[in-house]
Amino acid sequence: MSENLYENAGELTKKCLDEIMDGEYTFLIDDEEYTEEYLKEYPYHSFSDGLTECIVKHGFIGDIDSVEEKTAFVKQKYGEKNIPLNISNIRRWFTEKRPLSNRTSRELVYQFCFAMKMTLEETTEFFLKIYFECPFNFRAGNEVIYYFCFANGLNYSIAQGLKEKASDILKQAEPEESKIEFTTAIGAGLKNIHTKKELLQYIAENSAEFLVNNRTAYLHANELLNECTDLAKKFFDFENEFNFSEEKNPHHAEKKQNVDLFLYMLFGIDLLQYKKEKSFAKASDFPELVKSNFPLKMQLSKIKNNESVSYETIRKSLILLEFYVYFGTMFYENRNVPFFDSGEDDFESFVAETNDLLTSCGYPVLYVRNPFDWLFMHCANHPYPLQEFKNAVTRYYVDIVDGF
Repeated sequence: MSENLYENAGELTKKCLDEIMDGEYTFLIDDEEYTEEYLKEYPYHSFSDGLTECIVKHGFIGDIDSVEEKTAFVKQKYGEKNIPLNISNIRRWFTEKRPLSNRTSRELVYQFCFAMKMTLEETTEFFLKIYFECPFNFRAGNEVIYYFCFANGLNYSIAQGLKEKASDILKQAEPEESKIEFTTAIGAGLKNIHTKKELLQYIAENSAEFLVNNRTAYLHANELLNECTDLAKKFFDFENEFNFSEEKNPHHAEKKQNVDLFLYMLFGIDLLQYKKEKSFAKASDFPELVKSNFPLKMQLSKIKNNESVSYETIRKSLILLEFYVYFGTMFYENRNVPFFDSGEDDFESFVAETNDLLTSCGYPVLYVRNPFDWLFMHCANHPYPLQEFKNAVTRYYVDIVDGF
């Protein structure tokens, strides 16, 4: 995606972009000078590049092009802090292999942050700007421990001791209903805790909150998914009624309100036609960080059934669903208005609403450096956001599969 997805993007104010970058949950302000051009063309920044910049800030003075020298530096740091290390993981990180978005990889990234003796702000910045992940999931007991330790300058060994004690507390806790609706409320409570005793007492008193992972996110995602399927059915019936679709797909003649129809209306294609070697994840030319855990039928169905999905999947789902609800509702309500399009105010409102949604679930706000976020911000900035997304899918997936 090194080329522009469209030629005539609307004007964006620097104030708008500053607001995108500045969110309370991130604990940081990005000092990059952004212009409206940033939303037109994605500036590639690999994980290995960010990792190299990070170790330079933390004392590396060797050859930045030498994987062996950089790996040796990291190994030394781990040894000094008595942190377990799989050296092959680090070597892969320096050769373009980004850590996956799962619990195991998150643990490895936390270990790296402890090894570099990062502050809370530095750790948050590393997760957001380099790993492109939520810094701390406050519904996960171990990540609550890590948040406390980074905030108070405690080392990895102390963190492991606290994790064991917290684990014992949660194992002995009596089953009860979660009382804190918003995940960020847990984070707010943690800001007032300054001792290890207070932390363990907080976990004991709120044990139910750490046994229900991503509760708020699943709640909102299901509400949005219902809105999306309902909206997709309305669009489908409207297009068929007025014969706006030149080519009728007989497979969709009897479509009902469901995930399949929603994805058909969102992508502009029947995903069932593109299977196996032609699947979206394998064949599309989108960046890996866009394709990875992209919320398609299987992931959305799991969310609907409250089955476990990755952090990356649930956050991406929230963004995608909010995008379709926001702009789908707008265009459906104005379906009879000739040449109706969205403007800069609509872009700003979409960003604000999506950020509120993400923050309430304990996820970082939209971040323009993240390729997935960039894609939807890019489309939201277009006069016809839903069509622009379909154009991107056609250009970077359908045309490739069809050999154009």
